[in-house]
Amino acid sequence: MRGIGLLLRRPGCPSLASVSSLSSRRLWFSSTRSTLCPHQTQVTQQQGEGVLKGSKKRQAEDKWKLPDSPCRTRFAPSPTGYLHLGSLRTALFNYLLAKATGGQFILRIEDTDQTRLVHDAEQRLFEDLRWAGLSWDEGPDVQGPYGPYRQSERLSLYDEHANQLIREGKAYRCFCSPEDLERHKQAAHESGESTAYPGTCRNVSLEESDDRASRGEKYAVRFKSSEKPIVIEDILYTRYRKREPEEDFIIRKRDGFPTYHFANIVDDRAMKITHVIRGAEWLISTPKHVELYNAFGWEPPKFAHVGLLVDKERQKLSKRHKGVDMSWYKDNQIPPEALLNFAVLLGWSQKSGEPDFMTLQDMTDRFSFKFSKGDIVVSFDKLPYLHEKHFEHLIRQEPPNLPRLQSYLINPIRDMITAVEDARAGTPKGALEETTVHNIPLLSLASPVPQIQESPASAQDYILHALRTAKSIKPDLELFLSQNRYAFWTIPPAVVSQNFDETPSLQHAKLDGEEASPSVVMRFIVEQLSDIVSSKGEEGSLEEKETEVEEWTAEKIKPVADATVKAVSVSDPETGEPIKGAGGYKFLRWALLAGDHGPGLVSVMELLGRKETMKRLITAYKLALEKENKEEKDAKSGSGTTDALATGLGLALFDLF
Repeated sequence: MRGIGLLLRRPGCPSLASVSSLSSRRLWFSSTRSTLCPHQTQVTQQQGEGVLKGSKKRQAEDKWKLPDSPCRTRFAPSPTGYLHLGSLRTALFNYLLAKATGGQFILRIEDTDQTRLVHDAEQRLFEDLRWAGLSWDEGPDVQGPYGPYRQSERLSLYDEHANQLIREGKAYRCFCSPEDLERHKQAAHESGESTAYPGTCRNVSLEESDDRASRGEKYAVRFKSSEKPIVIEDILYTRYRKREPEEDFIIRKRDGFPTYHFANIVDDRAMKITHVIRGAEWLISTPKHVELYNAFGWEPPKFAHVGLLVDKERQKLSKRHKGVDMSWYKDNQIPPEALLNFAVLLGWSQKSGEPDFMTLQDMTDRFSFKFSKGDIVVSFDKLPYLHEKHFEHLIRQEPPNLPRLQSYLINPIRDMITAVEDARAGTPKGALEETTVHNIPLLSLASPVPQIQESPASAQDYILHALRTAKSIKPDLELFLSQNRYAFWTIPPAVVSQNFDETPSLQHAKLDGEEASPSVVMRFIVEQLSDIVSSKGEEGSLEEKETEVEEWTAEKIKPVADATVKAVSVSDPETGEPIKGAGGYKFLRWALLAGDHGPGLVSVMELLGRKETMKRLITAYKLALEKENKEEKDAKSGSGTTDALATGLGLALFDLF
């Protein structure tokens, strides 16, 4: 069986504890069949370092399974910097474990390093976490039964526990000055000896220690570490042990503040934390934490150390990388749901066959301890896909999440429409042809559709309807607007005319198998679709048509449209061969969208509304008739070709639209 062993350093191999670069911090774990470097030895199976027992698959599944009891987890950032992708992922994993087991998620601020605090970092942490969609059950701004939730407000608790260890002989005061310690390190380094603390104050008696402390002599408190390295348990790596024992590390600094290692375990115990999920860079510090738990006689929480996030060169992600800081996602209008979805896939795997797209609830429902070992190379290739999927989910969500829709879709689109209109109003008529705004040539537009101009509420409803009508929503909203411009603006007659000339198949049409001119086809389409609103009689009065506008729905339009377009066919002007598909759709796309590709035409008609749809169809009919009469040079038609009565459509219909 392939076990998982721990590679331990011999002289000549880099020390995990002393190397600061990410690549040298990688965990010395490997398969028992791995090739070892000459300076590495492997712990035997008898030592139990990460050996899988029994069925490998069954044990793996058991290891991934979540506890049956509620878990209390925490996210404990330091306000020495801002939330980034790695820390958000840590918060998310702990949040999901708590929610998946019906437990609690706690936010704790670890502000013991007073020299490095950033004045607005704590507030930004709150804002960024809430923006991302994560909430906490207990925290500095929520409170709870185990507060306060800022370490700087818990100093008396740390003093109490540090003094307990001193009284029990498990810790001692260290009166060595920083200058003395630095001189020792320098001398030891130059002589090739260990730079670890030499234990100068280890054997100072408690009486002497108390006396010196009472006289105001400054001191730190050091923990008496075990003489042998201890083995710690980890959900991912099973067992981990450092080769060398810990030095007597500081648990309380000379300024009275606890170190991270000490405050961390005191708080986790006091707050009843059951599980700690954090980055693998903390694995080498965990023996310190477990030693402290043992010294107090406490049971440690369960640990899971997840892989570090690195770039393609396997260097630690830093501020210079895009997508590290939360502001990058906000600036690029990436919704927090997509960000969480992206983050959860960095080092966690769900069951085979499950889609990558997940809501926060999906993540909670599917969560397990199935984390990946080793460094996690961050690639942003999947982010656009998740971005698009979450836009689609947001658009179709019921009831609508209006704040999210307004922030990420509706308001940006409305702002672009306003920018285009401002440019149209401020551009001389002669320069319109050469001016493009948001990838839209200004000369190709007439006025916005009535729904956009009517009121802010009407515009909002209409834009949401347009988004739901679209085939798909790419993250590039500028592209969406340019590709769907005639959903938002009416079409200049010159554009309709030009597209007619560019679509010669429209002039090779048949209606019910008989050759028909474009105007005859358009007249037929107008007459058929205008009858949709007349449900109280074959003719239907003008008043009836005005009161039955609510019947202009996709369900009402589709059967009439399908029957109408199937009666029309078009042929290839060069070969004379029929073009596959209902030819009536070519006429509709020309009349409604000036030939632009886009969503289904039934949906387009529903979106535009009855009045705008009929206006566009009648405009196309008139234009086709004018072109035919011009070609035939029919003197009898004259200007009367645009008169509704002369064409037989009926004055009432033209008056209605």
